[in-house]
Formats: sequence, structure tokens, C-alpha cells
Amino acid sequence: MVVIIEILRKHLPNLIKLRMIRILIWIFVVIAYGVIGFHLIENQTWTVSLYWTFVTIGTVGYGDYSPKTPLGMYFAISLIVLGIGSFAIAVGEILEFLFEKQQMKLMGLIKVKKSQHVVICGWTESTAECIREIGKDNAVFVVDENEEVKKKALKNGASFVHGDPTRVKDLEKANVVGAKAIIVDMESDSQTIHCILSIRKLDQDVRIIAEVQRYENIEQIQLAGANQVISPFVISGRLMQKSIDDGYEAMFVQEVLAEHKNREMKEVEVAEKSYFNGKTVREADIHEKTGVVLVGVGKKGDLTIDPPRDYIIHAGDVILGIGKPEEFEKLKNQ
Repeated sequence: MVVIIEILRKHLPNLIKLRMIRILIWIFVVIAYGVIGFHLIENQTWTVSLYWTFVTIGTVGYGDYSPKTPLGMYFAISLIVLGIGSFAIAVGEILEFLFEKQQMKLMGLIKVKKSQHVVICGWTESTAECIREIGKDNAVFVVDENEEVKKKALKNGASFVHGDPTRVKDLEKANVVGAKAIIVDMESDSQTIHCILSIRKLDQDVRIIAEVQRYENIEQIQLAGANQVISPFVISGRLMQKSIDDGYEAMFVQEVLAEHKNREMKEVEVAEKSYFNGKTVREADIHEKTGVVLVGVGKKGDLTIDPPRDYIIHAGDVILGIGKPEEFEKLKNQ
């Protein structure tokens, strides 16, 4: 009890300053006024008095209870006036609060409280497609100062945080510390490095995926703190070169990674109770049991492509495979 009193003593003055709190307190006072008044004037029970108060304030008027004394009638009139006025103010305040919140969201003037979300710093040509894929499973917040970026982010279903992605204070607004992952999609590699360094000031562990504009800057971006660096221009350039002859490699990448026509490439983590835990690739025979084609196994940030037959799969390893959605479900449930 002493702890509760101490908490109220410290925080109640600040809470009372909030307009919504003052309105809620006033509504409580009006309800208490009605309950006590009906109880004392009309000699009703506390339950009936509470019910009667809400019926009166709500102007429902069922007719099952009505004042029997002149004083009770005058009291009912005062309660109707007070009640309707109070609830009208409260509804107006709530609508105004919701409207302001929506306006703040549209303007990007929000402070993210969500966790396990994905933050995208900046915007390039690949960002929209990235948002479409991420948005299926996670909330996405784009951090940028550009008004055009805001329009694009909102159009693609992401939330927008107005700020400079290279500034620590603006990254704090996006709650990068609570994020599942951060994608750095800046227009230049120097901005990308600056952004990553700012993120690492706030969180040394959050996963950072960065897009690099020039291949020779990959090592610098990794040194800045990126967990994974992707070079879309190098990938697309090499695929176009591969397409000069028959183009099957480019066709494979397009169908499996981009379009998901028949099959897709996906990662599945091996659970402790999984059938595959502790078995070699030969013993697991993943393709025979699930239909998924084993491409590689990820372990502690390292990927073993086409692991040898005696490679042992352990719990926590990530199986990288190609297959249909139902085949991946089998793989998860084995």
C-alpha cells in the first residue's frame, strides 16, 4: 500500500496535466455523482443506482426506473445535462487524438515503440520490392528525409519515420535497438558506411543488411559493421552476361528467387527435436523425405554450399533448399 501511495505521489501530478486524463477523471466524478445521488435521494441499492446512472447519461430511458420524488427529478435533469456534456467532450477528444495520431503517422513524425520490426534506412530502386516481400511477415518502417520517399513508402504499405538515417537521434525514433533487422539502402556507399556506424553506436548486435553501389566498397561496409552486403548491380550484370548464350542460369535465378513460379529458395532452421538433428546429409536424405533439394547448410554465419555426404546436421543449423511451399512444410515438421 505504501508503494502504491508513493507511485501516485510521484506520477499523479504529471498524469493530471494530460487533457485526456482530466476528462476521464471528470467522467468518473459525474458517474459517482449520479450513483451516490440516486442511492441517497431515491433510496435505491448501489447496483440499481449505477445502472440508473448509465441509463440516464446514455438517454436510453427504458422506463423500468424513474424518480419518485421532486428532488429526484431535478437531480435526474442535472445528471442528464452533466452526463451528455461530459461524454460529448470525451468522444470529441478521442476522435481528435486518433486524427492527430493518423496525421503524425502520415507526416512521419512518429516514435516507433514496436519491436521485432524491420527498419529500412534510405530508398533505392530495389526498396519497393524488398518492402513487398518483408511486409508479408513483418512491420516495416522507412527512415528518410525526402518527401517523395515518404509517398513511396506509404504507397507500398510501410510506415514512415521522418529523419536522417545517418543521425543517431533519428535512428532512435525508429527504435533500431528493438528491430529484428535493419536494411541500409542509401544512395551512396559513403552514406551507407556513415549510417551503419551510427546504428552500431546504438546496438552492436542487431542484424544489418546493406546494399553496396560499388563492388570495391564491400570490404569497407563489412568493416563498418554490416552482417551481410549485397551488390545488386554486380549480380544483375553477371546474370546479363550469362544470358548471352542460352541464359539458363539467369532463368533459374529469375524463376526461383524473383517469381517463385514453381519452386522457391528458402531457409529452414533445424529444431532440437527435428528428425535431421545429428544425422549426416546421407542419413537425412532430405530430398527423398521432403522433396526439398538441399543447396547448402548455414552454421554461425558460414554457408557450406553442397555439403559432403558425411556432413553432420545439428540443431540450430539452417538448411538452404529449393522446393515447393508444401515441401518446406514437411521439412519444418520432420
